[in-house]
Amino acid sequence: MYCVNVAINLPIKNLFRQYTYSVPDDMACLDVGWRCLVDFAGREVEGFVVARVPQPENLSKLKSVTRVIGSEPWFDAEMIATARWLSDYYMCSLAEAMRLFIPGKTSIRMTEKTVYAYGITDLGRELLQAGTGRAKLQLKALGILDNAGEPLTGAELLEQGISQAVMRGLAEKGAVQVSEKRVLRDSYFAHVAQDETLVLTEEQERAVADISRDMTEAKGSTYLLRGVTGSGKTEVYLRSAARALEMGRQVLVLVPEIALTAQLVERFKARFGNRIAVAHSKLSRNERGDVWFKMRSGLTRILIGVRSAVFAPFQNLGLVIIDEEHENSYKQEERPGYHARKVAEQRCRHAGATLVLGSATPSLESYYGVLQGKIKELTLTGRPLGQPLPKVEIVDMRQELANRNFGVLSDRIRKGLENTVAQGEQAIMLLNRRGYSTFVMCRDCGHTIICDHCDVAMVYHTAGQSLRCHYCGKTLRVPQECPSCHSRRIKFFGTGTQKAEEELGTIAGLRPLRMDQDSTQRKFAHEEIIRDFKAGNYNALVGTQMVAKGHDIPKVTFVGVLSADSSLHLPDFRATERTFDLLTQAAGRAGRGEKPGKVVFQTYDAESPVLRYAAEQDYVGFAKEELRTRKEYGYPPFCEMLKLIVLDEVAGNALNLGQRIVNFLHTKENAEQGIEVLGPFPALVGKVRDYYRFNILIKGKDLSGVKARLLNSEFKSLRNVYFDVDPSSVI
Repeated sequence: MYCVNVAINLPIKNLFRQYTYSVPDDMACLDVGWRCLVDFAGREVEGFVVARVPQPENLSKLKSVTRVIGSEPWFDAEMIATARWLSDYYMCSLAEAMRLFIPGKTSIRMTEKTVYAYGITDLGRELLQAGTGRAKLQLKALGILDNAGEPLTGAELLEQGISQAVMRGLAEKGAVQVSEKRVLRDSYFAHVAQDETLVLTEEQERAVADISRDMTEAKGSTYLLRGVTGSGKTEVYLRSAARALEMGRQVLVLVPEIALTAQLVERFKARFGNRIAVAHSKLSRNERGDVWFKMRSGLTRILIGVRSAVFAPFQNLGLVIIDEEHENSYKQEERPGYHARKVAEQRCRHAGATLVLGSATPSLESYYGVLQGKIKELTLTGRPLGQPLPKVEIVDMRQELANRNFGVLSDRIRKGLENTVAQGEQAIMLLNRRGYSTFVMCRDCGHTIICDHCDVAMVYHTAGQSLRCHYCGKTLRVPQECPSCHSRRIKFFGTGTQKAEEELGTIAGLRPLRMDQDSTQRKFAHEEIIRDFKAGNYNALVGTQMVAKGHDIPKVTFVGVLSADSSLHLPDFRATERTFDLLTQAAGRAGRGEKPGKVVFQTYDAESPVLRYAAEQDYVGFAKEELRTRKEYGYPPFCEMLKLIVLDEVAGNALNLGQRIVNFLHTKENAEQGIEVLGPFPALVGKVRDYYRFNILIKGKDLSGVKARLLNSEFKSLRNVYFDVDPSSVI
């Protein structure tokens, strides 16, 4: 008998330690990396074995492992090393880090889909050899099984004219053996497009050659593939993936959100057939479990997925591609707040794999890595067929108001859409809000309908004539009178996607299709919307940010951006970068086919240099100016940042706790190292789900000492204090 240290897989923030259990003799296979069931606090829970330890003197007092899960270790050495790094860097428990590697974060209730399969026995072969004038279908079935060389399912036999009744008869005779066979689900099996044979540009050829050479030499380098929108980055991905497969290695391709998987899956399926698997949050836990099995066993060579796919098991990882690497959705907001790019860097380092970061608008952190010589840059400066970048016009909505235009659409966008209809082309309209109106306000007293549980205005949705909180999901019927002054003069303000869709519908011949979180709740809803739009069933796609990213639709010649400056003036150091990224990406959807594209930005801040840089698709100009500002004010990539979030149902309690933490961090050592501790200050949305929120921001060249101090303090275990390492936002 021996003992193991087990990390307990429970979603408990302050469960940092591991626990020792004895291993019964009949479970001698149990070792580091295995999953098991143990008795913890009177209930049977899942645990991960992280170390094998000598027997303690008080062995009789230890609980025993109750059951082994699976027939092999789930975690290999690379996965465990990555989990330990993640635990240290993101200030979470080892169990929290390890559970990210399991679909659905727990093995309990994960089932394998199995069907009955039939294999021929020795008796069956004797009967087949002897032959008979009777039972011709049974002889046919035995012949099929003998030739197959492996058990076949009832469905496979039925395709060849063999019924279940025939197989039951053979089983009763002992001529076939019945077993269970695992069926691996593939929700994307039928999604296959025709492959395109494309001639690479010189820049594309150079990029593929550099990436392939790095894989061949197993250098494990990181590349930034920076190319203007429509420059053919996907073809570089495809050629590089093909090279990895030739070397017998596996490929991981990350996309920022579900809306972008369909198009990439089609391109990869067309090139590689069913050698790919797809993973995202709309798949069931068991479907994702099948994907993990395919990658671990080497049955599948390419995995395409969203953020969480970075935790998939691999047999021989050789290439990781992060498409649209600048996207904020690669950063997980809930604990532990990892960034998929950083996790990918660690996995590539352990596996000796090449990492490719692709974007037309790279994150400033990645571009700064190029300037520092830590990342190798590959550039694509033009579109493969020589198409020009779209012409962008900036429309000042203040002038529209002066001209008595009070609608959602400027005259320029309306005319652009009318021309799109006349030419038989397509348009994309971006509005970074969902719902019908942004808020509901009384015109007499100014009262705005606020969520009872969250400090935000409720949004009007036409479905059910309801108001909905986009933070906690609470819904209310639209009031007939003001709750404050009882006036009936209630008005809807702002513009949401539903309202924009309605106004677009007034343009003759325009057939708008909406794409936002409300219209994409169903599994494959994203793919269906894009497929309908690409097929020409609709000629205008209107929606939130998801319509602006990654889509390559040749007939789109016009793009309109409503409220181009809506995110520009948020009190956050990334606001300008995100605005530039979104506008540049949106503009890049136009003119990717044979006809040139036109783009209109509607704004109330027409003089903004950010809009000008986006209109010109001048990434380098924007990046240099923004990096100067970041350096001047001491923001990433020129420092490390850590945000602490303090929550409490009583605002005063949260504020007092926050001040205690700040006092704890105001040390002479931190001051000498130039570490700034700012706050506590209320979050931009000060209350969510009845909890008040205060933030503390810590900045410095090296925060490892601050992290260690916090992890050795009382604050580590408090349920209402959260650590956000490398926060995507300070608000």
